[in-house]
Amino acid sequence: MNKKIYIWTVIPVLILSLFSCDIDREPFESIEKDQVYSSANALEALTLGNYAILKGKGIADGYSWVNNFYRFAEYPGDNVALSGTTSDPLYFIYNYHRRETGYRKESVWSASYKTIIGCNTVIERAEEGASEEIDHMIGQNYFLRGMVYFYLTNVFGRPYNQDPISNLGVPLKTTTDINDQPVRSTVEACYDQVVSDLKKAAALMSLKQSASYATKEAAQALLSRVYLYMEDNDNAIAYADSVIQSGRFNLLAKEDFKKYPRFTPDDDNNTETIFALRYVDGADNPGQWDDWYTFSGMYAQVDAQGYPSLTGAGWGELYASVTYRDIVEEWPDDARGSFVTAMVKDKSSEDLFGVWYGLNAFNDNETELVKKVNGFLFHQDPVSADRTKMYQKWELDLDDADGAETTIEKEVPIGAQVNEKTGVTSYWVTPYQVNTMNGETTLLDAPVRLRINKELATRQTYPKYFITKCSGQEGKGHLWSPVITRIAEMYLNRAEAYAKNGDVGNALANVNEIRRRAIGVKAEYTSEDITPKVSLLDLVLKERRLELAYEGHRKFDVFRNNRTMDRNYPGTHLRGNDPYFEVEPTANEVVEYLPKKEILAQSDLIQNP
Repeated sequence: MNKKIYIWTVIPVLILSLFSCDIDREPFESIEKDQVYSSANALEALTLGNYAILKGKGIADGYSWVNNFYRFAEYPGDNVALSGTTSDPLYFIYNYHRRETGYRKESVWSASYKTIIGCNTVIERAEEGASEEIDHMIGQNYFLRGMVYFYLTNVFGRPYNQDPISNLGVPLKTTTDINDQPVRSTVEACYDQVVSDLKKAAALMSLKQSASYATKEAAQALLSRVYLYMEDNDNAIAYADSVIQSGRFNLLAKEDFKKYPRFTPDDDNNTETIFALRYVDGADNPGQWDDWYTFSGMYAQVDAQGYPSLTGAGWGELYASVTYRDIVEEWPDDARGSFVTAMVKDKSSEDLFGVWYGLNAFNDNETELVKKVNGFLFHQDPVSADRTKMYQKWELDLDDADGAETTIEKEVPIGAQVNEKTGVTSYWVTPYQVNTMNGETTLLDAPVRLRINKELATRQTYPKYFITKCSGQEGKGHLWSPVITRIAEMYLNRAEAYAKNGDVGNALANVNEIRRRAIGVKAEYTSEDITPKVSLLDLVLKERRLELAYEGHRKFDVFRNNRTMDRNYPGTHLRGNDPYFEVEPTANEVVEYLPKKEILAQSDLIQNP
C-alpha cells in the first residue's frame, strides 16, 4: 500500500465551516504538532475533518469517498439501467468489466485510509474518561473508522458467508505509525474490527446530536446491519431493537416520506434519518456545474428546486430499471414510486404511446447472441385512444427493391387486465418482428408487457425514467445528504433476521410496518402470500429492494444472500463484448480489484482474482 495514505495532514480550517460547531478556529499551520494533537479544540477540529474527508470538497467532488462508494454499491445492481456508454470509469462498475485503475476506485481507497488515519490520530491522542464530551468525540472516530472498514470490506472483499476465514478483506491500519504497513486481513478479521469499533463507539457516545453526526444509535444501527451481513440474526434483531426502542426515530408519514430527499438530516421534522453525511447549501454547492457532476446527476436532470426536468441540470443518463419499475408500480399509490418519474415529451399532447422491449427487427446474418441482446431493446409505438390497438411501422431499404424505401405497417391488438386487489391495469401485446433483408414479419413467441403513456422522452431509445431520491434537499437542485442509516432499515433488518430464524409472525409484522407506511393497510402481507414459489425471505428482500433502492444496499443484499444478480432487462450493460445477463454470487466479478497503484507501492498486497 502506498505510504502516502498513512501520512496525516492537518485538515485546513476551511473545511470546518461545513459543520455547525462552535469551536476555536486556530491556524493549525502555526501550532506545534503535539499542541495541535493534544488540545480539545484541535481534536474536535480533526474529528470534523474526518467527516469532511468522507464528504469531499462538495456535492460535485468526483474524488469524494461517499459519492464514489455509492457508485460501487448501486451501479452494479438491478435497480438501474444505463442508456449509453461513457468514458467515465463508472461504466466498468456498472457492467462488471472490472479495471485495476480508475480514479473512482482509487478515490474510495485513498479517502478511506485518510479517514482511518484521521480517526486513529484522535483515538491515540484524546484522553478517554476526561469528560463526557471528549468520550463522545472519541466514540465518533471509532464509529467512522468502523463504518469505513465495513464499506471497504464489502467493496474489496467477498460476502461474509463465503468462507470469511480464508477470503481476504482489506488492510487493518489501527495506528498512526508510518512504518506500520499491514497486509490484507481476512474478511473475518475485518468484520471483527468493525464490530469492535462500533461497540466501542456505542459505549463512548452519550450525547444527543442531530443525524449529521455519529451517535450511540447510529453505531447500534450499523451494528444491526453488520450482524445481518454476518448472519448473526439474534444480534441483528437486538441492535435494531435498541434503535427502535430508543424513541428517537420514527417512520415519516407517507406524504412526508414522498418528500424525504428534501429534508436535511438536521430538520426537526425528519424523524427518519439516524445518520447521514450532511451537505450544506451554499458551502457545498457554490459553482454552476455542481448539479451536473453530483452522484445524482447521472440519475436525473432537475430544475433549480430539484424537480425532474428535461431542460434541467444533470446528465440524466442512468434510469430506473424495468424490473424495479415492475415492483414499484404494483400498487398505484406506493410512496416509493414518488422517486421515479416517467419524463413525458409534451404534456399537452393527447396522443398515447406504448413502450415495450423485445426483438423488433433482425436479419438472417445475425448471431443468436446479437438477437438475444437486441431482444432487450426498447420500442415506442402509437396506441389508439381506447388503448385497444398498437401500430407498428418500419421504413426499410430491401435488397430486392433497387434501393427504394419500403413501408411496412402492422396493427396489433392490446390485452388488458385489472388486478382486483391493487386496481392496477396491466397491458400486454404480442408485437411483430420484421426481417430487414426481405420484409417478412412474424409475431414474437410470447406477449410482452406494454406500458401506455403519453410519448416519453428517450435517450438512444431508452425511455427516461428519472430517479430523484438523491436530489432536491431544501429545494436546491441535486443537493442531497447521503443517508447511511435510517429507521426503516431497522424494521427491515429485523424482518430479514426473523425470516431466517423461521419466525413468520415477527418477520411479517416488521415488513408490514414498511408496507403500511408506503402503501397502506391494504398492502400488508399475510401468511397466504408465502407460497412454494415465493418464500418469506423473498417477500422481505423484495421489500428491502423497494424501500432502500438507491441508498447503497442493493448489490450487497443480493450477493450476501447467495442470490443471482439478474440483469435480463434493457440497458447498455448488455451491449459490447461479453455482456453479463446474470452475475452469480460466487463470481470473481462480485469483488472489485484493489487499485493497481497500491499493489505497486506495496508488493505484499494480494490482488483479487
